[in-house]
Amino acid sequence: MPINGEALNGTGQNLHDYKFTDHQACFIYSQEPTSHGASRRPHKKRRLSKNTVNEDAAANPYRIFPPLLNGSEKPGCVTLRFDTYQELWSGQEDRNSSRNKCKDAERCCGFHKNGVACGVSKIQHVAQDLLLTANEERYHGKIPTGLILAGPGIASHGLLFEQLITQIRAEDIGPVVVLTSGEASNLKTILKKLIRKTTCQVNDPDEDTKEHEVFGKGPKLLSYDLQILYDYVKTHDSQKVTIAFQDSEAFDGVLLGDLITLFSSWLDRIPFVVLFGVATSIEIFHEKLPRSAIRCLQGEKFDVERVEESLEKVFDDALLGPQSALRLGPALCRQLLDRQKDHIQNVQAFVSALKYAYMSHFYANPLSILLAGAKAYEILQKEHLEAIRNLPSFRRFVEKLLDENRPEIARSLLDDDGLLSTLTEYASHCRDATGCLLDAIKVLEVSRSCLQSRANIPRSELYVKAVSGELKGSVIVRDLLLSIKKMPSGALSGLLGKLAIHTGDGGALDELLIVNDNLQTLINSGNGQEQQLRSEHDIRHETLRTTVVAQKVEISVQKTALSKQDSAYSKFVNQVHDILESYFSARFINPQDIFLHEIFFYDFKSPHRDVFAPKLRFAIERALSAPHDYLGCNCCGVDGEALESTQPPTAILYQLYQESGALVNVFDLWSAFYTIVGGEDGEDCDESNALALFYRAMAELKHLGMVKHSKKKTDHVAKLVWKGL
Repeated sequence: MPINGEALNGTGQNLHDYKFTDHQACFIYSQEPTSHGASRRPHKKRRLSKNTVNEDAAANPYRIFPPLLNGSEKPGCVTLRFDTYQELWSGQEDRNSSRNKCKDAERCCGFHKNGVACGVSKIQHVAQDLLLTANEERYHGKIPTGLILAGPGIASHGLLFEQLITQIRAEDIGPVVVLTSGEASNLKTILKKLIRKTTCQVNDPDEDTKEHEVFGKGPKLLSYDLQILYDYVKTHDSQKVTIAFQDSEAFDGVLLGDLITLFSSWLDRIPFVVLFGVATSIEIFHEKLPRSAIRCLQGEKFDVERVEESLEKVFDDALLGPQSALRLGPALCRQLLDRQKDHIQNVQAFVSALKYAYMSHFYANPLSILLAGAKAYEILQKEHLEAIRNLPSFRRFVEKLLDENRPEIARSLLDDDGLLSTLTEYASHCRDATGCLLDAIKVLEVSRSCLQSRANIPRSELYVKAVSGELKGSVIVRDLLLSIKKMPSGALSGLLGKLAIHTGDGGALDELLIVNDNLQTLINSGNGQEQQLRSEHDIRHETLRTTVVAQKVEISVQKTALSKQDSAYSKFVNQVHDILESYFSARFINPQDIFLHEIFFYDFKSPHRDVFAPKLRFAIERALSAPHDYLGCNCCGVDGEALESTQPPTAILYQLYQESGALVNVFDLWSAFYTIVGGEDGEDCDESNALALFYRAMAELKHLGMVKHSKKKTDHVAKLVWKGL
């Protein structure tokens, strides 16, 4: 009621002084209107699908690859550079996919068909009735189990099980569920996850959070009751329910034992098939499980291809294969292999590094269009020829021509027409020399495999030594040639038989065919029986002779008399030795001495080191202390000495934070921050906005682990990180 002309509410408060916002529980902050009076509602952006973006990028590749040669590269060259990258890498990727696609998964899928690991080529021809062989009668009422020895490379287990699940689903033999240790906090949780994943596979295989459906009539069941799974199996006529434990050794042993026991009790109604991913050994995995759970299992063991073997095959195809146009140099290749050996064991990481090498080469090297072949020579610009003359290999090649007293050829290379006319020949020579080098690596590996008591050297290591020019006259080659001289006839015959695949094409090893034929004739000439012949270099044809001269004993080595057949065999051994010695000497050349090797080899370590092994702390500290290095703007101060209000708030606060001691007064930090951001009179930024920026910057520094609350003083924060330490 009004009193003295003033309206009062029930509490006696003047209604004219009452503010509705003081009692409002929710506030709406709207965007300030623009100066042009435009609508506050943002314009709706047209949604672009991934296909639209990819089609636009494919139609305009020069938008992805920038023009090089100081911007003078024509759009046609940029397009060809991008198309060549796409063609070469897609071919390499297809070869990797066709070789690795479901290889290990198909071996494991053989368990679902006949209980044993079938070969890859046999699996597609297995009859349909074998799908039901993993039944209760075959396994005597025990759970069919597959123990997959995936090896210690944990990073590659995810890809293996992904391929495995894809292959099993393609066979359409029932639902497949992959469980990890992160989903197994207790028995009820893992059962809920199992039932939900199983019952959601028909309608929406990508969503595992959808509520399960209860099949059949009756009371509502609990979400962890296996009766739900049983109703699902009956409704969909599932032949098997495959449960794959990806990291089985990370599961709690008691929980895993209870789960196996529960599966065993339901086995007469639900056809369970269990797969365990084992990283160590079967014995260690058995020690983890209770004996009662082990008695419920019966199955097979599957040895998955090791990471080292898979890596060697990928390496062989990518760098030693005849279809590869771009290869890695020795420095980068050694860095990638050492990283695989010391830090990670993952084939996909190596493939990613290889793809990044392709991307970097074609993105930043304008001469990479020469890998396109004849199409590139038709559109070469004058700037491309000038770039060729700036190559280190070009300068060394010209110096070599002058040393050989051929100045007219060197002078012709300085002319555009002369260089362009011979460019095809020099590029072909580089390819041929590289091919001969790679063939020599294979011959060396095959020859060393015939030697006894010799440590096996991986082909990848031989490649690194070969492309760095270390194999010519190396200890590896000398040891091989010396061992060949001491080979008996049986071992030499086996060596020549293995080298036969590298002969017959008019190469330098064709003479070995004649030597092998003559050797077989000599071996079979001993009255119809094969004889084990030995050369004159064999230690069995050496004797020690003792001579006493002036009361001193002298010991000398003396050759024993050779038989006629051993003498003839010694000639064959010397021929093989001389042929292989000249073969290795001619082909084990340093690729860096070949003209235009920069186009066919990529050997830059720094891009890969920055991308695949980044220094996170160094990068963060540099970004906060010198933001203009990353932003590429002039407003943040190029010198980076003085603080500017245009710098990011977190960078400003970090630089103030670096100037403080171990304990930082938050109010002093705020005062200095507002002085920089708001200016002297606070005209540049409102205090409330500046305070919000300060809070956000402080929260980001806390998230980075640079500050924390101090227990000594409530208005201080403790400094945790010093730059460079």
